[in-house]
Amino acid sequence: MTSLSMEDGPDDPLIARGKQELDEIHSSVIRLDTWVQAQHCTLHACECRADRLLRQLLDERGIPAQNGMSASAGRVTCVIAGEATPGSRVGYVMVDHRQSIDHQVRIHGGWRARTRSQDGELTLVYQSPEYPHTDLQTYRADTLACVEAVDIALTDLHNS
Repeated sequence: MTSLSMEDGPDDPLIARGKQELDEIHSSVIRLDTWVQAQHCTLHACECRADRLLRQLLDERGIPAQNGMSASAGRVTCVIAGEATPGSRVGYVMVDHRQSIDHQVRIHGGWRARTRSQDGELTLVYQSPEYPHTDLQTYRADTLACVEAVDIALTDLHNS
């Protein structure tokens, strides 16, 4: 505009609306970024997902664990603890859960731990009281009890 000696006039209505929309998007992104920075979601400081404590406690005992995905539900529904060993009838423990995946644990639901044989047979080794409607107040103690039962079941499997 300067090289043609023309004055810069006001933006047309469409450009003005576009700038306004971009400003709104930019403000939303800044608010989201501010919120994310305020979250201190680390495995040791926060239990954003109830299964994180379970996996952390299993890891502390040296038990390998991974999330198990349900094809029908399309989401993580269990934690698989241990690993299949050659010549063993049962190789791992499947710990079912129905937890909230919100930032804070709001619904516990409980744990149901079962060994799984190579032929698909499931044997119960632990079940939370009133599973799948276990009270949130028992979350930590219930998780510790589940880990203890899983550890014992895996030890028994490796010793048999």
